Amino acid sequence: MSVYGRGLRGLQVPEGRLEVGNTATSARLILSVLAGQPFAAELGGNALLSARPMDWVVQPLMDMGASIEYLGVKGCLPLRVQGASPLSPIDMEATVFSAQEKSALLFAGLFADGITRYRQSCQSRDHTERLMRYFGIDIQAEGDLTSLRGGSYFSAKDVIVPGDLSSAAFLLAAYAIRGMEHKGSLAIKRVGVNPTRMGFFHLLREMGLHLMLQKEEDLLSGEPIADIYCIPGARLSPVLAEGNERIQSLIDEVPLLAAVSAFAEGNTVIRNCRELRDKDTNRIQTTAGVLRAFGIETSCGEDDMVIHGGKRPSPAIVDSSGDHRIAMTAAVLASSMDEPSIIRNCSCIDVSYPGFVEDLSQLAHIDILRSE
Repeated sequence: MSVYGRGLRGLQVPEGRLEVGNTATSARLILSVLAGQPFAAELGGNALLSARPMDWVVQPLMDMGASIEYLGVKGCLPLRVQGASPLSPIDMEATVFSAQEKSALLFAGLFADGITRYRQSCQSRDHTERLMRYFGIDIQAEGDLTSLRGGSYFSAKDVIVPGDLSSAAFLLAAYAIRGMEHKGSLAIKRVGVNPTRMGFFHLLREMGLHLMLQKEEDLLSGEPIADIYCIPGARLSPVLAEGNERIQSLIDEVPLLAAVSAFAEGNTVIRNCRELRDKDTNRIQTTAGVLRAFGIETSCGEDDMVIHGGKRPSPAIVDSSGDHRIAMTAAVLASSMDEPSIIRNCSCIDVSYPGFVEDLSQLAHIDILRSE
């Protein structure tokens, strides 16, 4: 893909409302870019995205000088942005654990006259900082504090995007739950292994899965990549997953961790995952619902889950509620059984992993039939 940039001040007024579908990251980053433009624009999304909170991004942008009006439910899309050029830099303490708040503020900081500072409450994903540094943007990170000097110009560069670790996680999970049945190893090539994203990988190791990284290297953009290898023969053990920083390193894989835990003899406890309540669905509740449908005893609270593993799941009919990660988690669970299961509302899978059905079918040696 080639992108021909127009520079920080070269964007034009869009002809209509900018629709971002179901991509919350796109919504929050585009919102930050619009906040620094000398014109007004509207931003919207689909029904799922329009139920997710935007206020923790909107308020800092308003503090920087942008005028933002909610056009529907307060705190959610759609909204109208009247940008300010330049924005005013701010010093901000994190209000959420998500890296999207940090990235949104850094993008807005590009259009600010001065230094924008953000202090995170725990280490979150740092892809934005690495990429900005690669492009020559004046950004500094020291401990929990990230600072960016706005107004500097930078030039286009080629970027290689690593394989997505969150997508690879579904194949690792499917391999893990088949355990002793495997006769061959699994290799997933050139996957991004950013340390801020490796929580699921490390927990699978703690559970007993034989995982190795080979051919490790750093891309010019500063992102580390490697080939991930799995060796058969693992018997899974339960784990305790807790702590804000650790949970942030696998926040998208928590439903998958819960599914794998069903095959470990004993209780797996997952804490500090309240953020999951504000994803495409309340993923604490939808994950527990899927596991229970497959006969897996699961309990959950406001920010925690307990999976009582050791009992073989049973075939089920489940609904993903339009959440791509819930749909793929259910498919991974279903792949462990000889009898068929039915997973409804699966078109959402294509949002993040269009080749998932084919890859899972090949890995698990099963037939997966899709219907509209």
